This record gives sequence, C-alpha cells and structure tokens, in this order.
Amino acid sequence: MKDSLCAICGGKVVDRNEMIDRIVDGRLYLFENVSVEVCEQCNETWVPAKEAERMDKAIHGKIEPKKQNQVPVY
Repeated sequence: MKDSLCAICGGKVVDRNEMIDRIVDGRLYLFENVSVEVCEQCNETWVPAKEAERMDKAIHGKIEPKKQNQVPVY
C-alpha cells in the first residue's frame, strides 16, 4: 500500500494483520490474520473489500473454519 492518511484524523495508515470478530445472529465469528489498514494515530481500522468478502463467505457457510473454540458467556 502506498502511504495513506487517515480519513478520520489525518494520521499515517499502515497495513497490518489482525484478529477480527463479528457477531451475526447471536453467533460469534473470529477471523485470524485478516489483512487490514490501521491508522497509527487514532487506531481506526479499515477492512479491504477482498477480506470482507472472504469473511462474509465464511459466515454464510461457504468456507469451512480452520478450528472451533468454546467461548464462555457471562
């Protein structure tokens, strides 16, 4: 990615791999090593369309999970 500035605060935006969580219809989905763009100043995070589409396919059962974990709920 070329040097970009944050649309929120004007800080420098960098590429990073992060864990992203989504709750859909009361179910928790965790995505490891998602390639995102993050502002170093305000920590605003953008998920590129390619990654968002992959996550959407997984949520709708078109991609099998690599593993499953039990999550305590309080």
